[in-house]
Amino acid sequence: MSRPSTIRRGGRGARSGFLRRVGVLVGSVLLTAACSASATHSALSAPAGPDTTTPSTRLVDVGHGRKMSLECRGSGSPTVVLVPGLVAAADTWSQVTDSAGTTRPSGSAVYPGVGKFTRVCSYDRPGTAREGGKPTASTAVAQPTTPRGDVADLHTLLKAAKVPGPYVLVGWSAGGPLVRVFAGEYPREVSGLVLVDGESEFLQSRLTPAEFDVFLALIRNDDKKRVAQWKDVERQDPATVFRQVRAAPRAPKVPVVVLSGDRFDADAFRARLPDRAPADYPQVFWRAQLASQRDLARQYAGALHITRTRSDHNIHNNQPQLVTDEIRDVVEKARHHKSAEPSSS
Repeated sequence: MSRPSTIRRGGRGARSGFLRRVGVLVGSVLLTAACSASATHSALSAPAGPDTTTPSTRLVDVGHGRKMSLECRGSGSPTVVLVPGLVAAADTWSQVTDSAGTTRPSGSAVYPGVGKFTRVCSYDRPGTAREGGKPTASTAVAQPTTPRGDVADLHTLLKAAKVPGPYVLVGWSAGGPLVRVFAGEYPREVSGLVLVDGESEFLQSRLTPAEFDVFLALIRNDDKKRVAQWKDVERQDPATVFRQVRAAPRAPKVPVVVLSGDRFDADAFRARLPDRAPADYPQVFWRAQLASQRDLARQYAGALHITRTRSDHNIHNNQPQLVTDEIRDVVEKARHHKSAEPSSS
């Protein structure tokens, strides 16, 4: 079902210029005007030195000579795990975008907001970039990655870092398929899901084969531009992502919220299309995207689908209070369910 939501923060969806800005939106390709070709080039040209971790961030040994960057704050159960989009690092959840289109750290962002009422963690996947353009300190791996591989990494990371479950998993953009696969693979460890404009495998079925080929060509073009400047940048093949999501075990019956962007810049999107794309492709794509979000919400019995977000793809930056409030609702439902369980004694 859908419901109107009280929106406490405005914004035009523009984001700060660095490599992450392109990558996080590649999955569902919902780009704002801020993602122009010139902005993309300057973003990708950021220094390639390793990120200097903050006091709240630590590198966790996940075996096989690899480490991953993890940051946590707050206390309480269930633990909320914030899963970033493609190329985005953990600090995307600590940013807000103001009415002038400037993205900056803020105490009103999702990560600090959730930390006020429960334990919350986020992490950097290999090949992602933090604010300012610095690549993550997480050990590089072969690219492209897959949802199943990324989920195995996340599960290993949480266990190695002794982050207690159960988990409310929050996935933005390309993080959406990851939390869904995680929930299917580890159902006893998951107590809720929040999908923040998460990629939907139904996008493929809502496009004709020829239209989906245009989408894949756009992704390949974006990948070439990023790889030319950073060979270890995170990449995914949409067809593989969608195939693995379809094949994953069904998620457990837990509270689910789906938040969908409702704003789209057709001109910015058109600028990134291959030459052979039909003139009306932005409109075709946007209709398919909206339909795929409805299809996604229907996969979960009783899921709440919020369609009036007043935001483009970056809902967590543009409307952090909305996202934080929905996470809180899922956390409270998970707590109520846990307290209502019969005692094992």
